[in-house]
Parts: sequence; C-alpha cells; structure tokens
Amino acid sequence: MMNFAFVAALAIGLFALLGWGVRTLPAERWQMLAAVPVAKAADGSWRGVNLTFYGFFSVTGTVFGFALMLLLLAALGIPASLAILLVLLLLAVCVPASRLIAGLVERKRNTFTVAGAAFVASLVFPWLVLALQPLAAKWLHREIAVLPVLAAAAISYAVGESIGRLACLSFGCCYGMPLRDAKPALARLFRRHNLVIHGATKKAAYASGLADQPLIPVQAITSVVFAAAGVAGLALFLVRHFRLAALVPVIATWGWRACSEWLRADYRGDSRISVYQCMAIASVLYLGIFLVWLPSSAMTPDLSAALAQFSSVAIILPLQAFWVALFLYYGRSRVTASTLSFHVIAERL
Repeated sequence: MMNFAFVAALAIGLFALLGWGVRTLPAERWQMLAAVPVAKAADGSWRGVNLTFYGFFSVTGTVFGFALMLLLLAALGIPASLAILLVLLLLAVCVPASRLIAGLVERKRNTFTVAGAAFVASLVFPWLVLALQPLAAKWLHREIAVLPVLAAAAISYAVGESIGRLACLSFGCCYGMPLRDAKPALARLFRRHNLVIHGATKKAAYASGLADQPLIPVQAITSVVFAAAGVAGLALFLVRHFRLAALVPVIATWGWRACSEWLRADYRGDSRISVYQCMAIASVLYLGIFLVWLPSSAMTPDLSAALAQFSSVAIILPLQAFWVALFLYYGRSRVTASTLSFHVIAERL
C-alpha cells in the first residue's frame, strides 16, 4: 500500500506541476525571477544581475532527482554517506561538462546543455558504481548490487529532468520548429496544442525571431515523456523488476531525445544529424548493453525504512545547501542584463 501511495502521489504532483508549467511559463513574466543591483551608474540607476526561473527549475529538477535517488538507494539499504559520495563524484564531472559541451557543439560560451551533461553521466556512472563495489565491501562491509543502483539513477534522472525541462519553457530555449515550417501532418497535429513563447529576451526570440509564433511544443512533450518514463520505472523498481525499471527510462528518455531533435528549430550544429542525436543513440546502446549484461538482483526495496531515514536533518539541510550552491551557478543569467531604479513613494511617508 505504501508503494502504491508513493507512486500515485509522485505522479499526481508531477503532472500537476507540468500542466501548470506548460500553461504559464512561456509568458514573458516568467523568465526573470529577480534582479539584484550590483553597480551604480552615473544617472543614478543600477546595473543588475538577473536571477532566472531557468536556474530555479533546472536546479529544482536536479536536486529533486538527487533526492529521489538518495531515497531509492536508501530503500536498497545503501548508506546515505556512500550514496552522497557517489552522486557528488558524478556531479563533479557533469556540471562542468554541461557548459563545456554546449560551447563545443553550439559555439556559445554562456550556455549550458543538460543533454551533454547527461551523456557524460551515462558513460561514467556505471563504471563509477563498479569501482565503488570493492570499497564498499572493504570499508562498510556492504555489497552494492549494480543493477538496482543503475535503475535508481535512471528513474531519478527521468523524473528530475522532467521538472528541469520547465526551465526551457521559461527561457524559451530547446524550442520546436514553427508550425508554418512543419510538414502538413505535423502542423495539423499541433494546430490546437502548440506553444507560443512571449518576450524579446527569450532565446526563441533573439536567436530565431520566433516570439509569438506557434511552435511544436517539444519542451512540453519532453517533460511528459520523461515524467511518464520515470513514474513507470519507479513502479517497476518497487516491485523488484530492476532491469525493466532501468531500461524503460533509458529507452524512453534517450530515444525521445534522438527523435525530438528533428522537431527542433534551435541551433544544434551544422550536420544533418546533430551531435546530440549521436549522443542519445550512443547512450541507448551503451546503457542497454550494460543493463542486459548485468546480473539480476533479489533485493527488496524497503520504502518505509528509506522515508524514515530521509526525514532527518542530516539529509534535508545538505540538500538545501546543494540547491543554493547550484542556483548560484545556474541561476545567474549570462545573456541578459537589467537596469534598475529606486524611488520613494511620497504619499506613504
């Protein structure tokens, strides 16, 4: 009963959030979260640094995925200390990669790519888990079953990334092609359910001149596909079908990434098949081989024990600090600026 309630609550909350985000975030109002004055100009105004909803949703998705992974690993009996070490090692590689790969592929220094970071994670994470096996056995006297750990990672990535795609709706990036340029069948399919991005500072506007144009809602579809794959994987995980629990999110997320590239209008490189598509296809094959090859596990996840452990201050406070640290990195806009002025409201004195 606990497992069903947890999966149902996650699914309801997740799809309610996505429904709100798809309707709300493309509006101009939802790009900037705040502007912080940093330097005063000669005319008395202030130059501001913009804090964005892109950063808010990117970081919230990352931290939520991280928290879900810790919870699932705790359900497998893996200590939080080892789980945190595992994820921090992965993030130490992936966070810089999100900017480096975007610079190499898109030729822009001030942007990030979740797809690139996730690709690096897919290459590194299985070997990282295998490398930690003997250390866990020696120091903690525990064995790590690799297949359930990879399943937990795949589920957490899918769910976290489904939230993270809301960032793209806010910033107007990763946008689909305009309906006027789509094939007739696609144009008819999305005639009623398209996406319109508003605001001159959205990427779709300044990079492609597509503000206020009906677009194929690639970001929204991506969020829904990832959320459905993550929830399905979680349900399979909790009933001990670990191989399927890993394969479903891996095939759905990376398979959709490969297909969705043909529906996008933002710059993805000069080749007909983009570098990101090649990454997606490589990840499906690479992880698929790993997941089929790994031995099965008879572990039984204990969600009740994991939830009890997870409610401690020792877990919650580091997650909050982690959110703040990531937001300071991802939340500061590098492609927009602001000018602020302040005045006194005389009638309220």
